[in-house]
Amino acid sequence: MEIREILREKGVVGAGGAGFPTYAKLKQGGIDYYIANGAECEPLLDVSKEIMARFPDRVVKALNILKDSTGAKRAVIALKGKYKQAIKALDEELSQTGSDIELFQLGDFFPAGDEQVMVYEVTGKVVPEGGIPIAVGAVVNNIETLFNVYGAIEEDAPVTQKFITVGGQVKDPITLKVPVGTTIGWLLDFLGVDYKDKVIIDGGPMMGNIADPSAPITKVTGGLLIFPKGHPAVTVKESDISRILKLARIACIQCRYCTLQCPRYLLGHDLEPSKIMLSVGFKLTDGYIKQAMLCCECGVCEAYSCPQQLSPRRVNITLKRELAKTGFRYTTDKTNFKARDERQWRKIPTSRLKLRLQLMEFDRPAHLVDGEFVKPPEVHIPMKQHIGAPAVPVVGVGEKVTIGQVIGRVPEDQLGCNVHASIDGTVAHCDEQKIVIRGEDAKW
Repeated sequence: MEIREILREKGVVGAGGAGFPTYAKLKQGGIDYYIANGAECEPLLDVSKEIMARFPDRVVKALNILKDSTGAKRAVIALKGKYKQAIKALDEELSQTGSDIELFQLGDFFPAGDEQVMVYEVTGKVVPEGGIPIAVGAVVNNIETLFNVYGAIEEDAPVTQKFITVGGQVKDPITLKVPVGTTIGWLLDFLGVDYKDKVIIDGGPMMGNIADPSAPITKVTGGLLIFPKGHPAVTVKESDISRILKLARIACIQCRYCTLQCPRYLLGHDLEPSKIMLSVGFKLTDGYIKQAMLCCECGVCEAYSCPQQLSPRRVNITLKRELAKTGFRYTTDKTNFKARDERQWRKIPTSRLKLRLQLMEFDRPAHLVDGEFVKPPEVHIPMKQHIGAPAVPVVGVGEKVTIGQVIGRVPEDQLGCNVHASIDGTVAHCDEQKIVIRGEDAKW
């Protein structure tokens, strides 16, 4: 079985973003850079940093496998220069193995971990508007994805566990492995985290969303952060979109700060959030609305730039969804993209971002506690945890399943990855959206 087939069969998807199936990136030829993204884009999240420090052998081995399988000319691990333990561990591994993988040390700015920002930092090339890194000869995978690639190829292991950081207003921040499908509330209760009358953010403080305790942890869950109600990291996320759209007209002063500090604008893209806000606020039918499709949803505009505490990010997300419903795809006639000269001095220091969002009191290491000690009584496993088509259940209610068993398959002719049981137990519920597995010791 070739590598692409193995990764599809074992359910390996991007663990740090939208869950793009990893096998679909493994195209032969035309790849100059195969980049491992170890920048840990969001504050308070430590997954990539911890994996690099603890499992450098898996990261290096997996990256070499992918480099060789695609014929990429260079392989690079891009990480922040401040990750001293991870750099030391990787340096030692590269020295011992004689690997030609390069370490690229990034500055401590946000969003260094954005895929297109990273490609520019490493290669000096700008990914075209509406394009993906392969357009400039680059492929990017995050560090946990490489961890899972190693497991799939070297250990015949499917993706059944997810590394997450639990932090924010907690006594002891922690990074740990959790069975996919574990409900958020159960995990927090298991860890002794008080989340009553507080807000749970699924993801980071910038791009994360408010989570319901009953929601499951998926292959793309990066972290769970606990914040008090009314905290600057959650106030905008709590706002109703209808209110946000009204404020776009009433309160936007067209200062252009959101545009001038937008990472994609600084890369030379024709994305101007200030003009989108103007168009939405006054219901103008000009060409600016379509620019929303270029937004990477990093949150700089709403969390850092806007003096009125508006949310161009939420506006752009709404517009993207509406445009997608119409089948709209962003296209451009531009062929030459160049980063704006001012980009070099408009990078946002992560330390300043933490101060702006009042995150400093929560900025504590969340070291990895290794081992599979989290054993939920049941798991709720979504059939769609990735870009592409959802998996189709291949088990039924009452059926006994074991860890690693395929419980959902994506049709061969469609983009997607298989879904596997994350605990031993019995199928208690099964439909097109999710499969619930109850452990052998669970009370029915």
